[in-house]
Amino acid sequence: MTIAPEQRMYRMRLELRDVDPTGRPGRYTFIEGNAVPYGVFADLGPFLEAHAPDSFAQSTRAGTGKGLPLLLFHDQRSFPIGKSEQWKHEGGFLRGVWRLNDAPRSQEAAQAAADGDLVGMSVGFVPMRSSVERCEDWSGRDWNPELGPEHKDRWTREESRLVETSLTPAPVYQDAEVTRVRSFDVYEERSTYQGGRRFPDVEAWRDYLQELRSAQQS
Repeated sequence: MTIAPEQRMYRMRLELRDVDPTGRPGRYTFIEGNAVPYGVFADLGPFLEAHAPDSFAQSTRAGTGKGLPLLLFHDQRSFPIGKSEQWKHEGGFLRGVWRLNDAPRSQEAAQAAADGDLVGMSVGFVPMRSSVERCEDWSGRDWNPELGPEHKDRWTREESRLVETSLTPAPVYQDAEVTRVRSFDVYEERSTYQGGRRFPDVEAWRDYLQELRSAQQS
């Protein structure tokens, strides 16, 4: 007598969920942002100031710029809330990625940034090489703020040494801002593999989920 092999059938329910990659309360890992816009003049009172493209290139190169402190409000008397992980000079900005620490003050600041309450960025730096365009009618008289920016000297920082970056509610440059707050580690230099295949990042997962949704609707 021949016994037929037992056959079993299993049903699985696949449920697609949206995942917020920008953080979760209590544990934030990274902040991304535009630290400095290049070639934009800011009014500092007695004069205007701008940073030339790549003026921070030397102090943010590999081996030098990693580990620079991320502060709150340029307060150098308190512990940093994080440190720099990556730098890029693109899109007219000095862009950075900062790794946050677990201190309550750091996580509170990250939550405020995620909520849109603390999104400004500012840098502390030491000018190394500068050029200036003198206002013709400036010499020999007191500064009068009512005359407007066209009556002020224009300083361009050709090369500067970056000291720190800070979160601030009132940045000097309007476009210097936090662009993303993350709660997971996507910047590890080591790669994570499973069966020889690298895990995709969140953006790739989003694209994949969108493809699945489109296939289900068609």
